[in-house]
Amino acid sequence: MSVYEQLNGSQQFACRVIADHARATAFAIADGILPGNEGRNYVLRKIMRRAIYHGREHLKLTDIFFYKVCDFVIDEMHAAFPELEAQRDFIGKMVRLEEERFGNTLSVGLNKVNAHLDEILPLNFEGAIASINLTEITESFAPYYDTYGVPADLIFVVVSSRVDKINGNRSAGSKLRPIDPEVFIAGIDAAIKQLQQRSGFGKTERKSQVSPVYAGVLAKVGANQFHGYDVTDLDTAKVIAILDGDHQIESLGEGAQGGIVLDNTPFYAESGGQVGDTGILVGIQPTDDRPQNADFRAIVSDTYSPVGGLIIHKVTVEKGDIKVGDTLTANVDVEKRDATRRNHTATHLLHAALKEVLGTHVKQAGSVVAPNYLRFDFTHYQPMTEAEIGEVEELVNRCVLQNEPVTTNSMALEDAMRSGAVAMFGEKYGGEVRVLSVGEGTFSKELCGGTHVRATGDIGSFKITSDEAIASGVRRIRAITGFDSYRRFREDEKLIDRSLAVLKAQRDSLPEAIGRLQDDLRRMRKENDELKLKIATAGGSSAESKNGNETREIQGVKVLGTIVDGLDGNGSRQLSDTLLARLGSGVVILGRRDDSKASLIVRVSADLTERIKAGAIVKEIVGIVGGRGGGKADMAEGGGPETEKLSEAIETGYKVIESILAA
Repeated sequence: MSVYEQLNGSQQFACRVIADHARATAFAIADGILPGNEGRNYVLRKIMRRAIYHGREHLKLTDIFFYKVCDFVIDEMHAAFPELEAQRDFIGKMVRLEEERFGNTLSVGLNKVNAHLDEILPLNFEGAIASINLTEITESFAPYYDTYGVPADLIFVVVSSRVDKINGNRSAGSKLRPIDPEVFIAGIDAAIKQLQQRSGFGKTERKSQVSPVYAGVLAKVGANQFHGYDVTDLDTAKVIAILDGDHQIESLGEGAQGGIVLDNTPFYAESGGQVGDTGILVGIQPTDDRPQNADFRAIVSDTYSPVGGLIIHKVTVEKGDIKVGDTLTANVDVEKRDATRRNHTATHLLHAALKEVLGTHVKQAGSVVAPNYLRFDFTHYQPMTEAEIGEVEELVNRCVLQNEPVTTNSMALEDAMRSGAVAMFGEKYGGEVRVLSVGEGTFSKELCGGTHVRATGDIGSFKITSDEAIASGVRRIRAITGFDSYRRFREDEKLIDRSLAVLKAQRDSLPEAIGRLQDDLRRMRKENDELKLKIATAGGSSAESKNGNETREIQGVKVLGTIVDGLDGNGSRQLSDTLLARLGSGVVILGRRDDSKASLIVRVSADLTERIKAGAIVKEIVGIVGGRGGGKADMAEGGGPETEKLSEAIETGYKVIESILAA
């Protein structure tokens, strides 16, 4: 009998879930999908966490294990799918990271669940189960699944365990009614769906519906001819359609805005991340039937293609008017086009350099190519180091200085893929595609329909300006080229020179000078905070009654309410520690005003937390200052904008404690 056959039903089910989800995980990561919080990345994360949870809960696999199962999938299937073997190390690393992250998240989430239970179902709960609104309970737990990833059935186990503990201290007639697991879990699922609907999370956004007018225009006039790969000016562009929103019109007058469709155009329509061209449309020499056409001039602010084959020029008419059938001169803004071409070719070089430095797992996840910058999103599991950024910049700039020729070839899609060309994210490919090669294509060869420089030297220079995370496993680089890069270098030089002048330092000692300045500032801040804390502690020890700052004894419990100013949040917490230690046994209610905000901290000594909950006190008094708050039994915080009511809030705190002790 196999090990599997010796398992019970739930354990066998867990094994099947793990095996199925490991296969999906390995293939998804090999395809460039990484666990995250949106779209397909979120689906992968749910798949992985469900498998990990089943292993922990039903098979008692306390150590990380799922990455080993995914590795076994690769062993079994790499012959038929060689991309699995190529990405083996990366798949293992990503699965381990997610498994460790989920373990930490689960621990944090369970602590949050237990803290929440302390508030709604404390062990000394005196109500009856009939008085508990099950819908409210399930709704209150929904965020713990949605935010911390604690599965609904595990939340039920914790809640039912709390109910059992409460019932253990009660007589038969006063026990809480057991909660049906199916009802509880279904309630959480329903609450999660409502939560996601309110936030829009998990929804698949539908792309804007293409207006039927565009398809109608395309069917009527046919596809436009794009000549922008070779020229930026065209003298024989005939107007074949004019659009005003979703309507076709026959003419466009001075001051009007609309969309002009030309039979031939040098303007590139936004596609594949490259922004649309801008420029001007002007009239040609007068004719007998249209003498005023020579005065026509329109500014093209954008060029786009709502349906394949149809190029629309978004224009504002500066003077004159135009009608369908007229012939124009189309002039692309050459300076912006050249800047865009530099950034587009640099994007390809950046993609190749990232693969070279970080690994073959890097895949494009989006891009923007504009005249003044480029933005490149890519799959990677951690921030780039300073050394990695420097190496990527050096690779790109080395290729720029080598002035490699940039060539394009049209070929069948199958032939392009067999040649090793990389498909760029966001492009739509037909039967025939353009393949862009840098040099011999060994460093960069990609499918692309955009406009590019003729040689890499045209880029001038390349500079990364930022590297940031935009989702789990997805990073974003922003970079500049050409004159923008040169201007950035000049600005950096000016900043360095000004800093050197202020610090009276030499260039090679600038970091040390700044470090000494920071050390001095930290020391002064620490001394200042310590002085403030001493002053506040001395003030808190007095028994003045102003602003409610006094220690009172309520049914044998010492309660100190005080207001301090000039401390930050950390200083206030330290002061609350000091004041509570001074009381020994009791409650401290500490208020402070800072930046037009009132803040409250409630501390309860350990011997009193069974009778008095800090979180319950804060929730009662924080509304007075117009805010919200909460916390644990021994410490809770809150705040609001109504600083003038801080004394009233502290005074109310005394009354709340009195009512709690009297209950």
